[in-house]
Amino acid sequence: MNASILIAAISVGVMVFARLFMGVLLFLAGNVSIFSIVLPVAVALLILIGILAGQRLAWQWGRLLGLVGGVILTLAALGAFARVQEEPGFVVAGVLMALQGVPLFPMFFALGTRQAREHFRVICPQCGSARPKGGNFLFTKAICRKCNAVWT
Repeated sequence: MNASILIAAISVGVMVFARLFMGVLLFLAGNVSIFSIVLPVAVALLILIGILAGQRLAWQWGRLLGLVGGVILTLAALGAFARVQEEPGFVVAGVLMALQGVPLFPMFFALGTRQAREHFRVICPQCGSARPKGGNFLFTKAICRKCNAVWT
């Protein structure tokens, strides 16, 4: 396993544990349903398994959710830290949101490296371009944006 994949896997793992811990705390406080805990954790675990297995769909969603989720959760953490003067309990919320959001940035960048793209087989075998598009819904086929080559 190359360093990029290891960084991405550790990043998702940290996010999953932080999300699970925060979800359990909120569930025990009676503020959320179990569904709001299980769904994001399940999606993140599927992405983690897909990253380790080299599934292109996990690469695609890991990049997308890594960037979007990282921005949203980091902004939410900053918002929680800004409210600490009003309610000291926001420190815990801010830390847990930061532990979910901040690791997603290294994941996004790690999945963008050439080594990660090789792991996920998203480099065109004909022209060497590393910017494919999905050839089908589950991205089991890839189509080169440059030369239109198709590979599995």
